[in-house]
Order: sequence, then structure tokens, then C-alpha cells
Amino acid sequence: MLVDVLRCPRCDRGALREDRAGYICAQCSAGFPVIGGLPWLFRDPQGAAGEWRARLTLLLAELRADADGVTTALAGQGLLPATRERLTRLGAALEDHGRRVTQILEPLQVHVGAADRDALRALRTRMPVSQGLTNYYVNAHRDWAWGDAENAASLDLLDGGGAETLSGARVLVLGAGAGRLAYDLHRRHGPALTVAMDVNPLLLAIAQEMYAGRTLELHEFPLAPRGAAEHAVLRTLRAPAAADERLRLVAADAMCAPFQPGAFDVVVTPWFIDIVEEPFPALAARINSLVADGGRWLNLGSVAFAFLSTQRLLQYSLEEALELVQRAGFAPPVVREAALPYMQSPASRHARVESTVAWAARKTATVAPPDSRGPPEWIVDATLPVPLSADLQSHARSTRIHAFMMSLLDGRRSLNDIARVLVEQRLMKPEDALPAARAFMLKMQEDAGRRINV
Repeated sequence: MLVDVLRCPRCDRGALREDRAGYICAQCSAGFPVIGGLPWLFRDPQGAAGEWRARLTLLLAELRADADGVTTALAGQGLLPATRERLTRLGAALEDHGRRVTQILEPLQVHVGAADRDALRALRTRMPVSQGLTNYYVNAHRDWAWGDAENAASLDLLDGGGAETLSGARVLVLGAGAGRLAYDLHRRHGPALTVAMDVNPLLLAIAQEMYAGRTLELHEFPLAPRGAAEHAVLRTLRAPAAADERLRLVAADAMCAPFQPGAFDVVVTPWFIDIVEEPFPALAARINSLVADGGRWLNLGSVAFAFLSTQRLLQYSLEEALELVQRAGFAPPVVREAALPYMQSPASRHARVESTVAWAARKTATVAPPDSRGPPEWIVDATLPVPLSADLQSHARSTRIHAFMMSLLDGRRSLNDIARVLVEQRLMKPEDALPAARAFMLKMQEDAGRRINV
């Protein structure tokens, strides 16, 4: 049963038991709801729900603005008939897409107000930039619409790396996304329990529908459409068959995973280790803590560590990563590599063949995991004072200057006028003020037109 492997992500000690409203910690009495059928096991479940609610609200507002832009373009003169047809199709798809996403995530109870877009763009959210609602949305189409060949190739490579003996095991798939690999592993090998975990409620909600044997119709917006008709394609997503009750979905953060130490015989990390915003040595130790003695870590995906592009030290090669796996308490990994098709949508001219790595590493020693990276207690408990750290004070000063600069925009002042005010306020030297004002306003102009990650 799922509850047998759970541990409280709030106190990191107590076991969770099922309650009428969800789950409750036997030690600290913290409660964790079930939202839309998904166990919501974040350290701060209400805060996480608010984060994703804000992202969804902003996404819907951005879709509305995008659709309005299409409507404005359609009002123009001299459009080619093909252009008018393409824009009409795209505008209708954007409108419909917003409605469909809202329906899928209805349990988050989003209500869009007129001021939401600007307010939320200003406040943003704290989720990692690589984990927005829409970052891996196209993967859902690959998983459940057109990607059978890709899905099968990934499963075969992982099997060859050590997945073939999962029968009767407890398996955790970290970063499961829309859930196809977890589903395929479970159907092929029949583990006693497979837990598919992710932070993204949209992908998890899609997986939930697929596991239940239902269908969804969702729009795909290809990166490089093959033709006018492919700028928006309504796909039917479905699984080959419903999953059994031993395949479970959990909404949680891998940096604060809600599981007992050594709860799983096998931990699988598909396309995960190089997109998580944590240095790989710490992540490897964190994975070690979830694997039972003698259990295995199965990894599949790239070894690019692209999110650390400014930190050369942490951009590990495959050879370094394998050595770090051993330092994290695992035997030398068994490694396989293959060139696999990746995101080859039939509607897109953009497609890849990815040099993909799979490894299987058996746990030989227990390594202490790093501390959980959940929010601090003053975030979880809204009654506690917010500590005024030196970093926050410095950021506050920068933000006030930012706000002051934006307040100077009144439709009448020139860049020279703005630079003069900066000098008068003794914020900058005369020789620095104009270049700084020019660079700042150019960035603001670019940011204003850029769709932010949601």
C-alpha cells in the first residue's frame, strides 16, 4: 500500500496515516490533502497549491492575451487568405486550450481577475524555472498520443540497464511527468507498488486520466509547425489500457520526498538528474536514502547538466557522474548508451536524436542525505516573523531602485531626463547615469514583451 512507504515531509520523521481529508502525520499532526485525487505531499501543501494556482492563473491570462493579439492581427488589412485561416485556427485553439486546461486543473479552484496578470507577473512564483506548468507539456502528447516508438525505445534501453527484474518490487519513479514510463514499467514487470511522483499538477492530472483508462483531447502547439494546419493540433490522448491500483501518483518535491528511508527496492530517474536544480553529488545522496539496502538506482536520459551553465564545476561529464554515483554508496553502475528518437512530433519540423544514457547501480552503503530543501518554517507558518537577512536587505534596496526607475516613466521624460533624476538623487554618477538608464529601459522593454515561464 502507498501509505506503507510514506513519511511526513514536514517533520521528516513521522509516518503518515490516511485521514478523511487526506493524510496526517502521526508525530507532528501535520495534514496533507488529496487534491483532485492526488495525494498532495509537499512540505507546505497549501503554499504549493497557491504556487501552482498562481502559475495557472498567469498561464490563463497569458493565453487570453495571446488570443487577443491574434484577434487584433486578424483585424488588419491585406492579410493573405492563408494567414487569415492560420490565425483564425490558432486563436480558436488558444481559447479552447485555456478552457481545457482549466477543466483539468479545476481542483486548484482558479478564478482569474482583471488584475491577476500584472500582479502575478510582478510577484512571480518560487517554483524552479525549469518546472513551470507548460515546460514539459509537449511530453504529454509524446507519452499518450504520437510517441509509441519513442516510449518503447526508452523502455527497452532502461530494461537493458537493469529494469528486467522488477517483479514484486517497490518502485519509485522520480520526475515521472505525464507518467508514460512509469506506466510502461509497471505493465511490463508487475512491481508490487509503483509510485510515480512529480511536482507538476497538470502533468499528474493528465497521467491520472490515462491511468484510469479515460481519454483527453488537448491541443499541441508544435515548436516548428510543418504547415498552417499544424500551428495548433487537437490530439486525443489515451493509454493502451487502464492501470491497476498498484500504480499510484503522488504530487511532491524530490528535494523533500515524502517517503520512509529505504522504502523502495528500485528508484528510477528518467530525464531527471540534469534538470534538477541541485548539484549532482547531493542529489545522488538523496536518492541513496530512498533505496533499500541492496536495491537499485535506474537512471535514463541525458547527462548535460544544462541548468548549471554558469557553474562549470558542476557540469559533470558521464565519467565524473558515474564516479559520483559510487561515492554516493552505489556499486559501479552498469551503463548502456543508445541514440534514441526524442520529441519527434509528426506535426513539427523540429526533432532530435538524443544520445541517451541508462545505468543500473546497486546500493552497497548508506549515505546521509542532505537536508530537505523545502521552504523554511517561517514560510510554512505564516504567523512567524520574516527574518531580515543581509541578502533580503540588499535585494530590497535593489527592488526599490527598480521601482523608482519605473516610476519615472510618465510618457514625457526622455532618457536624458531620467538620467538627470538619477544624478540628482545621488543614485549614480553623471557619466554612468545615461548608459545605465538606457540599458535598464531596454531590458524593461524586452521583458514587457516576453512571455515568462509559467
